[in-house]
Amino acid sequence: MNHLPITTAVVLITGDIDRLAEQATQLLFDLRYYAERNPAAARIVVVIDGAHWRNHFSDDELAIEGALIRTVTGASELPGSLLNSVLDEVTTDWLCVLGIGSEVSTWYSNLPRWHDLLPSVTTPMIAGYRSHSEGRSAANESYLVHQDDAFSSDYPHAWLQMLDLVPLCNSMLRVDFLREMGGFSDAPALQRMWWWEFCLRASRQHSIGAIDMQPVPGPRWHHYAFHTEQAATIEQNLAGLMHLDAESQRVSPAREDELTALLGGSMPSIAVLSARSSSWRLLPHDLQTRLHALLVARGRPLNITVIGGVNEPAHNQLCFFNFFARMRHWGAVNWRAVLDERATVGDVAQSDLVIFSRVRNDNGVALMSACQERRIRTLYMQDDNWFWLGREWSDYAAIFTPGAPPYENFIKLVRAADVTLTYRVPLAEDLKPYAKRVVTLPTNVDCRAFAAPRGRSATTTPKPRTERLKIGYVGSLRKNMLAFDALVEVAHMRPDVDVFVMSNALPDELATLPTARVQFEPYQFNYAAYAATVAAAAPDVLVAPVGRTRFEASKCPNKYLEITACGAAGVYSRAEPYTSYINDGETGLFADDDVASWVAAMTRLLDDPDLRRAMVARAQAHVAAEFDTVAVLPKFVSMLLESVSTPLRD
Repeated sequence: MNHLPITTAVVLITGDIDRLAEQATQLLFDLRYYAERNPAAARIVVVIDGAHWRNHFSDDELAIEGALIRTVTGASELPGSLLNSVLDEVTTDWLCVLGIGSEVSTWYSNLPRWHDLLPSVTTPMIAGYRSHSEGRSAANESYLVHQDDAFSSDYPHAWLQMLDLVPLCNSMLRVDFLREMGGFSDAPALQRMWWWEFCLRASRQHSIGAIDMQPVPGPRWHHYAFHTEQAATIEQNLAGLMHLDAESQRVSPAREDELTALLGGSMPSIAVLSARSSSWRLLPHDLQTRLHALLVARGRPLNITVIGGVNEPAHNQLCFFNFFARMRHWGAVNWRAVLDERATVGDVAQSDLVIFSRVRNDNGVALMSACQERRIRTLYMQDDNWFWLGREWSDYAAIFTPGAPPYENFIKLVRAADVTLTYRVPLAEDLKPYAKRVVTLPTNVDCRAFAAPRGRSATTTPKPRTERLKIGYVGSLRKNMLAFDALVEVAHMRPDVDVFVMSNALPDELATLPTARVQFEPYQFNYAAYAATVAAAAPDVLVAPVGRTRFEASKCPNKYLEITACGAAGVYSRAEPYTSYINDGETGLFADDDVASWVAAMTRLLDDPDLRRAMVARAQAHVAAEFDTVAVLPKFVSMLLESVSTPLRD
């Protein structure tokens, strides 16, 4: 049975005709073959890049059943520009992109499943598996083949900061969303990265869904045979993409003038920076002078490479990218992220500073050695106490115990790094016997990321009495489950209260509650989406249980910062790290190690909205003054300056 077309395949004919003509002819032959057998399966639009390509094909070769053939005047060799030129002619709900090198037979064999799937898809972009031909062979490519190799149900924005991950020819885009996003970039500098740039923008706005669709090999733009090379270097492009990615609300395609402005030009004067950048004005004058002098002497921004694993994007965002985003307009830093397991010497060779973010594998140790050989400065960031994790949590004993490779690699990297960065005194004390130099910074939170939707603020706009209250928990599950028992007890006692949980799994304790009263959100790798989800849930009270181990006492007070930033009142274990940061009864409530204490604290806050609002207001003032990204920024810049300026020690 034939389906009405639900998708349009836009087929790009571009590149070096001398090297690609035979493959292009085969592509058109395959399209004719499958379109004749099932003309209603999909609409086809063939975009030909210039008269020289059009003249290469006979009319018979272009006689594809039902296809629109469009020739663009003048060869651009810019795939994004070619796609934009035909968007107005796409009449289906969904669009896919094919090109020279696409395996048309597999694409057509996938169409019946796409037809069944797409009518119920809620995300505006969805992709299947990558093909083996799309494996990583350059610094800016992906190594992941099947999406389920990386244990995620989507293509997270945070991973796209590290890798060009989404398979072009096995993706479907909702056309109205594509138009809302302004189409694709036609910047010549992004000749090879136009698709990656689009996926970064798209994944910031919505989840890019992942399904187990058969791989469809296609053009590999990073190595594509263009006649005229217009792309910027990989290093420039990656720096440009990260700068643009720092614009949290960006939806428009990257333009060439933006990329030129970001990556070129001389270092502006202190006076110019002070006039145009509020974040620059936050720096003490002596810090401005030191940073400016360093950059003028080098004649370019600092190149910083952050190496981390697939589980580290949230750590990278908090520890580094929050600050880099605030520094975006200074012209001081170019930064990029690289996956630790597949990073190469080429990824770090041009760096002024390489940051190893919680790295613990053999490849990380090899890269640290390469940095030392090349006199590249290094910083190791650690925010969890792995010295004690294996001793106190048996689940991790095989990983974080002396003799275990991950633990030993961690020790090697700390010993070798020029600077070791951490955030809590107990962990700093444990690191000092191994590290050359330990720097301890306050942790930070970007309060803007947790801004309440539609302007509602827990401190200024109380809920109507008829609106239901919401209690809950955000974070990975804890061994101390007393707080979860208390959440259930309060919900049973209070029919006006619902429960919100955002975690890696829904605690078993909540199974006794009606499903309509429990809102569960799975953990997200995308920190911005995580923050927006918590803010949109608008919880009134959130709990933050913690045990009394050295490992937990070493943790950052992120729960306090994020609970406060989203406008909720917090109930915390009367234990470190919280006892060092929270004033009981003023900026939060403490609970002891029994269910009754947790129930009493939550009930007190639910019954007294004035207390709740006053507590949130005081906590928000405290967090804004001491822990917001802009408040910590001067200390971060000082640490950065010392890391790249301190003489190297062998």
